[in-house]
Amino acid sequence: MTLATLLRRAKIALLLALLLPVAQSAYAEWSVPDELRTKVAALSDEQIQFITSGAILEIIPERQLLHELASRDADSLSKLVDDLVSVSEKMAYDPERDMGAAPLNLSSTRFNRGALPTPAALREIERADGPFSVHRYLYPKSGVPTFGGADVAIWPEDLVAGKVDVAIVGVPQNMSSGRRDAGAGPDAMRGLNTIATPDLQSLLKPLDVLSVVDYGNFYPDWLSVERSVKHVTEMVAETAATGAIPMLVGGDTSMLYPGVKGVAHAHGAVAFGLLHFSAHPDVERVGDHTLSDRQALFRLLDENVVNGSAVVQVGLRGPDVDVETLEWLRDKKVRYHTMAEMQKHGVDKVMQRILREVEKGPEAWFVSIDVSVIDPAELVAAGRSVANGLGIDAATRTIRYVCAAKDIVGFEITDLAPMLDYSRLSVSNANALLNACLVGIAVRKAGLAPDYIHPLALDHGQR
Repeated sequence: MTLATLLRRAKIALLLALLLPVAQSAYAEWSVPDELRTKVAALSDEQIQFITSGAILEIIPERQLLHELASRDADSLSKLVDDLVSVSEKMAYDPERDMGAAPLNLSSTRFNRGALPTPAALREIERADGPFSVHRYLYPKSGVPTFGGADVAIWPEDLVAGKVDVAIVGVPQNMSSGRRDAGAGPDAMRGLNTIATPDLQSLLKPLDVLSVVDYGNFYPDWLSVERSVKHVTEMVAETAATGAIPMLVGGDTSMLYPGVKGVAHAHGAVAFGLLHFSAHPDVERVGDHTLSDRQALFRLLDENVVNGSAVVQVGLRGPDVDVETLEWLRDKKVRYHTMAEMQKHGVDKVMQRILREVEKGPEAWFVSIDVSVIDPAELVAAGRSVANGLGIDAATRTIRYVCAAKDIVGFEITDLAPMLDYSRLSVSNANALLNACLVGIAVRKAGLAPDYIHPLALDHGQR
């Protein structure tokens, strides 16, 4: 045995001996397995302390930590630990970055846990960028549920590599007003396999025409709408910047604000119109809070994210619709359509008027649906349901046409509260509303006219 070898082994033995006191100190919350101590010994004292203190487990789970320690070389492991130390430091409260409107525990070591993007080092997994399947079987009917059975994407790189047309993502925000169960909306809609069904007019299958992925969830901070808004805005902007259409599944309607604002960051403010189906105008101006479902559209108009003349509202009714509110909308040049108008002139006639207004508006549109727009007889599980609403057939036909006729830059469906309807009819009809836009986008990409109907869908041909 050479002298160099003896010296190297002596150095390793000394470092391993130093590991034990660290692990038995005040930071002794995680012990390095014997077979990995040599690998860890190559790190700096600060890095070793970060691992053995257990602080690293606040960032990644133990199973992943063991995998990273075993599979990485010394340089890669050192870089990973440095990245995780940086993330840990960023989780502390920073008055220049973090909003302090709500009472917060500023000494918390988990202040930003769950709201920070995964560090780049953790993206180095052994797979090519692009959507991927999470189903066990070749023709999945069960397993891990995804929107429409679509493949999964988790990074913007996946959206770009997969040339993704539509990224469907859950936003399980569950605050604001009404009967609260909106946080369960995304998973309920995922779990019922009624998205991506064929278009009843063109007979197109949307997943045969479009590249569609389930983009997971954008998780809010349920105790702070302000922090949720900032995070969701950034994530929507990041998604839209890849060229994919973000289709957001809420969650309560407060997320309309960051959804539209995020798209505006990517496409430009007042660069698109907003078609908003809802029983509620969502332009409350006198409340003690200014960031909830009741103020979502008010903030978008007040901040000039969208232009009032490019906003069309459909289905207004209920306690929030009064003279003062309608006058305010009129002053903002918003084209609103109440259920009173539909009762007076007929649903079909009013819907044709709405389509003409959209046709004359911008080329690009964001379509927003608060499920309260639908009559409770067909969708009772709305967080703020109101009687005498729109029928599901009229709503889906209009949404499908708009999504086929115009360039859709964003979509959102909000305020589904699944626990209010054990029959799952409400979830089925919520999926139908989303699917109406999805098939419309497919019709447009296929180069068909918005009102195209396949001959076989019109006539059986028997004489």
